[in-house]
Amino acid sequence: MRETTKSHIRKQGSTIDGIVGSLQILAETNLMEQAAIQKRLVQLGAMLNTVSDRLIEIEHSESLEWLEDKAGVDA
Repeated sequence: MRETTKSHIRKQGSTIDGIVGSLQILAETNLMEQAAIQKRLVQLGAMLNTVSDRLIEIEHSESLEWLEDKAGVDA
């Protein structure tokens, strides 16, 4: 797998980690009004959709030749 592809995947993983952290904060706090929590959940959902779209783009841009096993059989 190309280094640029690995880098893009790591970046998306970092974004997901940030989203998970935000969700944990929302789950642990009772200092926010329901409307504020709902707004933040919508924002986090949009971020997850963006990550999903980027991962699909990465998947389709990477050559799958590296999946070929040592016997020369395509995966």
